Amino acid sequence: MKEINIKDMKKQLLLVLVAALSVLVLSSWSKADRKASMDVPYYGGKGESTVKGGDFIWKIDGLNYWTMDDMIVSEVLAGNVPNTLRKFRKVTYRTGVDKSCEILSKPHKVEMWVLPDYISVGTDKDFVRMPMSTIAAQKIADALGCSLPTTYLVDRISEAAEGRIEIFPFYPVGERNMRAFCFLDSNNAINALMRAKGYSFGQFVSGMKKDLVLTCELERHPEYRDNIAIYGWHHPDGHPQQPLFLRHANFYSDYSHGARMIWRPIRI
Repeated sequence: MKEINIKDMKKQLLLVLVAALSVLVLSSWSKADRKASMDVPYYGGKGESTVKGGDFIWKIDGLNYWTMDDMIVSEVLAGNVPNTLRKFRKVTYRTGVDKSCEILSKPHKVEMWVLPDYISVGTDKDFVRMPMSTIAAQKIADALGCSLPTTYLVDRISEAAEGRIEIFPFYPVGERNMRAFCFLDSNNAINALMRAKGYSFGQFVSGMKKDLVLTCELERHPEYRDNIAIYGWHHPDGHPQQPLFLRHANFYSDYSHGARMIWRPIRI
């Protein structure tokens, strides 16, 4: 069985945690970096997607976890993603005050580039948000020059949302929720809820999925060290349905999970 190497993730984990605490200062952003959106550099030389999301689902449904993960990573890195997810959008927030730390003794404005939706395979007209293991998500993050969020950053992204939908959970029946066709069912439900409220793909909308997150809690609990960490799925009132949860094995993914990418450079 493959295992996630937490030590290999430590640099990315520390980077995002430091960003969340606003003690990383990057002052070299160019004027072009200060606009509302920015192309994902990785996709600069790649053509548009030639894969439809629905077709991909039926191609991977019924495969084992590792094969499905490998195929998701392969399609995403080949550029078979919606054009909407080839651009980061800016999320801005202000930090709180913590008198116990000099640099946090006053609030700071933080700007970060975030994909407006979860990693998906397909085109703008036919795409599916793809649940995956943390191992797969980290491979994609490394290739794109990104990090997964912490719980703190998941909350900040939720607060910045342009719209909110109520969560749409499925009752667990055997392994149904881990099957690719269930990923498609969930995706269709999310899209229907968004359309009902007048939202469109590419807007920041809260309530779609639980996030795969980076957290030091995996190091603090040796029994869970090689597991995944999930958090979020915010209700319209802002509270998360899923507290931080560490008990799923590292290969586990189900319809409710999503991989959100944050570009590693930030501005404070």
